[in-house]
Amino acid sequence: MRPLFWPTEIVASAGSPVRIRTAAVSDLEGLSEHFENLSQSSRHNRFMGAVSNVSKIAFDCLKQNWRPDHFTLVAEWRVQRRETIIGEAAYGFDREKGCGEFAISVADRWQHRGLGSALLGALQLRAISLGHFELFGETLKTNLEMTNLARKAGFAATRSLDWRAVRFDKRLSG
Repeated sequence: MRPLFWPTEIVASAGSPVRIRTAAVSDLEGLSEHFENLSQSSRHNRFMGAVSNVSKIAFDCLKQNWRPDHFTLVAEWRVQRRETIIGEAAYGFDREKGCGEFAISVADRWQHRGLGSALLGALQLRAISLGHFELFGETLKTNLEMTNLARKAGFAATRSLDWRAVRFDKRLSG
């Protein structure tokens, strides 16, 4: 399967283009590095708790791509002739509930530069292309960056079953 690319110039001050594409099995090492290089607080926010084996988590993200209603997007930046993953967005559709769930992480030095918004926008477009129009995500109540990103993207905050978290819901329009 050929990777799907979105507009190349996402972060204007990046120096070289940032691209968003569908992750492939060959991204295991790069995605593991991305998770490993997140600050402790960013990793805690992304996974809503402490994690020890980022390689297994990266494998699980990529393994989900083998299912038709699941995908992982990666944002990559070319530096010194090497593509480096600087962000990711994971998506899974629950047929029983009729909605998709998402999670996003952005490398610390790339936060507050529009990359999270670009990943979330690409994820929403991909969900719509699959015919999925209900989307939700959860984050820790203390994760103000994700809370602000979700609200700016038109998600409504609702109560989560997890007392530590807030849930965001959105009806996507085709």
